[in-house]
Amino acid sequence: MNIYINEQKLETTLSGETNLGQVLDQIQKWIESNGKYLRHFTVNGLEINRSEAETWELNRAERVDLFVGEELDIIEDSLIELDSYVDKVGSTLVGRDSLTEKETADLQEGIPWIESMLLSTKNLLNLNLASIKPMGKGKNVEEIVSSLKEASSGLDSTSAIDSFLEDLRDLKLFLMDLSGRLAVIRMDESELVAIIKKFVDEKDSVIKDFMLVNENFQSGKDHLATEILTDAVGRLNGLISALVSVQGRHSEIDWAGISLEGKTLNEITSALNESLTHIASAMEKNDIVYAGDILEYELPELLEGLVPFLSEILILVQK
Repeated sequence: MNIYINEQKLETTLSGETNLGQVLDQIQKWIESNGKYLRHFTVNGLEINRSEAETWELNRAERVDLFVGEELDIIEDSLIELDSYVDKVGSTLVGRDSLTEKETADLQEGIPWIESMLLSTKNLLNLNLASIKPMGKGKNVEEIVSSLKEASSGLDSTSAIDSFLEDLRDLKLFLMDLSGRLAVIRMDESELVAIIKKFVDEKDSVIKDFMLVNENFQSGKDHLATEILTDAVGRLNGLISALVSVQGRHSEIDWAGISLEGKTLNEITSALNESLTHIASAMEKNDIVYAGDILEYELPELLEGLVPFLSEILILVQK
């Protein structure tokens, strides 16, 4: 049996293993001891289930290919699988007024899996799921998942399924946003620096966009205002993801120690996230006056305060 890891042949000898499952167990332990993760594997060019490997005698497996990656690779794989699962559930439910007993049982297993995957992802991407509202208003991600879990056992009417599908669509939007954030983190450092530099250079334009949101709300152009707000918030999220990635790659820098005019970077970004949450809450309540005050006065001041930190970060990482 020939064993390959990422197309490189592994020179190893068996130590009493009697089936393929036992071999995979030992190799996986070795992989994880080196800080890596097993993404997937094939046997004789075919993908098989992990449980099925227990039934394979060693002489049946001529070649085993294992594909190993970093933590980011695992999250990316999980997001792809999660997105596919959400699409599958949505397709199954559209047009239905009830589920079979098996479909209900499968769904009750699937929703906790979704929750588990999101929890493992939020730490790496530095996310606060309670403050993220995929539609800009309405439920946050934690509330969406909780609602899906609670409803999964009682999809016995058209109205119940329609409500479940609304939550599922919001979750789909969030997964699309997560994929975008992950793409930013995967960028080369030169690309991350370019994102930060572009934000510094175009700071006035970003502030103007947020003020345009208020102007369009005030003139009754709610749809246009929402589009501009979504785009502007997306740029902020891209910037924050770039900052998280840069900080992770430069552990030699004392990020917590960076302070300008008595404020830290973490205090500024926390205030920024809080401000965006208040905007979303005000929009949900149709309190355009309060949202407008934040957009026109509070948010521009926070963005102005963020720029000196970004300039300092550019100096530190480009030394």
